[in-house]
Amino acid sequence: MYKSLKIIAIVMARGGSKGIKLKNLKKINGTSLVGITAKFCQNIKIFDQSIISTDHDLIGKEGRLNGLEFFFKRPKNISGSLVADEEVLRHALIKAEKYFKSNFDLVVSLPPTSPLRKKNDILKAIKKL
Repeated sequence: MYKSLKIIAIVMARGGSKGIKLKNLKKINGTSLVGITAKFCQNIKIFDQSIISTDHDLIGKEGRLNGLEFFFKRPKNISGSLVADEEVLRHALIKAEKYFKSNFDLVVSLPPTSPLRKKNDILKAIKKL
């Protein structure tokens, strides 16, 4: 919790990809993109929960192995390349609030395809909010 705000990190990682099949499971220095993002979440202590939203079992299992909560599978109708992130985040937030029996004040979206993000940048953004 940060300044009485309950914060959830949502990792959106669908299985379908136009270019690279299961790109979110591809490895950099031996760790998958999902794994890199999960470890990043663990290093930010102000996240109350970190979850993965995916339509693919292998990606969900990879998230769980690396410390993300995986308790639902994203439906196909919001798993395509033309679906807005906001729709996916809203779906994940609703599922998470039911699962954790808690409301969240802030949602942080962390796509696995941005593995070079910096912890300080995320913390600065949260503090600005």
